Amino acid sequence: MPTTNLTGWTLAFSDDFLGSSLSYPSWFKYGGTLWDGSHVIVAAGLLELQSYQDPNFNNTWKSGGVSTIQGYGSNSTYGKYLARQRVDPGYGISAIALLWPSDNSWPPEIDFYEDGGGSVFDNGVRDSTSATFHFNSYNNQTTQYLRNVNFTQWHTMGVEWTPGKLVYTIDDQVWGTVQSNDVPNISMGLALQTQAGTASSNWNPIPNNSTPSMVTMQIDWVVIYAWNPQQTSSVNFGDTVHRNNAIILYFIFLVATHRTKVV
Repeated sequence: MPTTNLTGWTLAFSDDFLGSSLSYPSWFKYGGTLWDGSHVIVAAGLLELQSYQDPNFNNTWKSGGVSTIQGYGSNSTYGKYLARQRVDPGYGISAIALLWPSDNSWPPEIDFYEDGGGSVFDNGVRDSTSATFHFNSYNNQTTQYLRNVNFTQWHTMGVEWTPGKLVYTIDDQVWGTVQSNDVPNISMGLALQTQAGTASSNWNPIPNNSTPSMVTMQIDWVVIYAWNPQQTSSVNFGDTVHRNNAIILYFIFLVATHRTKVV
């Protein structure tokens, strides 16, 4: 998990889920029709968002979701958001990492990882994802697709949100960008969720007989940076010592080589 500042970014929040429960008040769990807090598990250094037919709710599908929106120190205007994650295969179970307005006014919405669990190019096997930016009162959208990646394996998904620009990343590599005056300039927070599909959704269909009895999105860590154009990278003393030693050794090598040539 990253622990230092980056050029242009100041570390604002991080969580590697080493305890046995979510840290409060940094996070809160979803409730409502599609989610229940009991489907959010923290164990073995992982956050798990579980979707399954819950006997406590007449065996209807319930899922897990968490957000920083009601937390502190992790909602901001602009930022760099990273989540180290993987998702089980499962038709009809979506997995999403997104930014949501802190005041719950919608849109905007920035989905930087979204797998509907049943799109025509995926069918729940987790080999594709999308990033969708929702904006203005008409819910206009711009969507980009990332295909042929195994998302049942671990990847670091991210978004860099700056004035007028969104940059989508996977494993520190840029895979998509949005440049628009519609990019929001309001406070937003991070949300992570799974969700079982409903009959009214083409993107996220109802689970079928092929869907495993439990489908889990696992998150190893989350890091949030505040946008700070004046920030320089953090370098610890040990890194500086090693770097200086390398320079000294290289200088000695050059001197020795030069002397050999002269002799």
